[in-house]
Amino acid sequence: MNHLFGYARVSAADQNLDTQLDALQRAGCHEIFQDKITGVSTSRPALDQMLTKLRPGDTVMVARFTRLGRSRDHLITLMRDFLQQGIRFQALDLGVDSSTPAGKLVLDIFAALAEYDRESINERTRAGRELAKAQGKHMGRPAGINQEKLAKIKAAVSKGLSTSEIVSLTGMAKTTVKRYRKLIDQ
Repeated sequence: MNHLFGYARVSAADQNLDTQLDALQRAGCHEIFQDKITGVSTSRPALDQMLTKLRPGDTVMVARFTRLGRSRDHLITLMRDFLQQGIRFQALDLGVDSSTPAGKLVLDIFAALAEYDRESINERTRAGRELAKAQGKHMGRPAGINQEKLAKIKAAVSKGLSTSEIVSLTGMAKTTVKRYRKLIDQ
C-alpha cells in the first residue's frame, strides 16, 4: 500500500507548526514528520527519518514548498531523488504535483534555474582566475623547485631521517617533503 507522508518544519523555536499540520492532515497524510530547526542547520532528524521510510509509489507532501529543503540546491536534489525512486511530491501552497505534467514542468524549471546559477558562478570564477593570471598573479602551489627546501630535505635524507621526522624538523608540509624526496630518489 502506498503511503502519503507529510513533512512540516519551522525555522525558530517560537514559530509554530499548527497551520502546516492542519493543511497536511486535511490533505489526508497518513504520517506527518515535524522538525523545529533553523533553515541553515544541516541536521533534520524528522526529515532523515521520513526519507528512510519512503518506498516507490509513496507520496511526500508539504504545506509550503520552501519547508522541505534547507536550500534551493538541497530541495532540487531531493526532488531528483524522489523522481529516481518513483516517489511523488506535492507542495500544497504552489499546487505542485510531480505526477502531473504541470508539476513536472515547474520542477524542471527550478532545476534549470539552479543549473543556470551554478554555470554563472563557474563562469565568473573562471573570469576572475583569468584576470588574476593576466595581472601576473600566481594561482595555486608555487611553480618549480625551491632550492632552499630541496637542500634541507637532502641533508635530512642523507642523515637517514624519515618523512615524518623531516616534517617535524623543518615544519614543511608532508606532501612537500614527499614531493622533494621523489626528486632526490630519482
